[in-house]
Amino acid sequence: MVTDKAEDRQTGTAPAGPPVTGGPARWLPPALTLLLPVLLAWTAWAQIGERWTGIAGGLALLAVLAWAARTVPADPWTTAAARAGLAVVLGWAGLAKALEPPALQELAVEAYQLLPGALITPVGVGLPILEIVLAVLLLAGFATRVGGVLSGLLMAVFIAGIASAWARGLKIDCGCFGGGGQIADPPYLSEIVRDLGFLALAAWITVWPPGRAALDRRLGLYED
Repeated sequence: MVTDKAEDRQTGTAPAGPPVTGGPARWLPPALTLLLPVLLAWTAWAQIGERWTGIAGGLALLAVLAWAARTVPADPWTTAAARAGLAVVLGWAGLAKALEPPALQELAVEAYQLLPGALITPVGVGLPILEIVLAVLLLAGFATRVGGVLSGLLMAVFIAGIASAWARGLKIDCGCFGGGGQIADPPYLSEIVRDLGFLALAAWITVWPPGRAALDRRLGLYED
């Protein structure tokens, strides 16, 4: 009755209305999830403000995904943006390495002083190929969860390698977006925080695949 509803409003016991799904909370997570990794990849490749940009960008990416998980969990547009953003990162990194001379690819791997000599060339040559393949899979949304898992494992390996170099007192370029070898002042903390943000992207894709515009969805591997 009208009287009962009025009393409910006065006492604060009226049932809550439907959650608000429009507005900035709806489109900001996907937009930022795409923009931040692209920005981080560009600054790392161009070595522009890499130290502080990596820290700020990585933390911002973690914060955006945490916010998205609370406000729009399993949002397919956020997953699609995460796929596209991580695909740009991996594709950029892979192409940057692939376009360099094989000797420089090997130097970047050898500088970590972790692998036996017999594995340096295969890893140096194979890593950019793996990154490009993962980028294509993520961009197409094909085998999305597999791509997310493999990308996450790759980021974990990168983080462990950088942390190991830092702990052992090595001063090397991570070689993440090309380059490698000895440098005077490596931004290890920035690189680790940045890669943690990329790892969070991979985790999101793994937990909530495949997102919009995904080949997996067209093949019927995931329901709408």
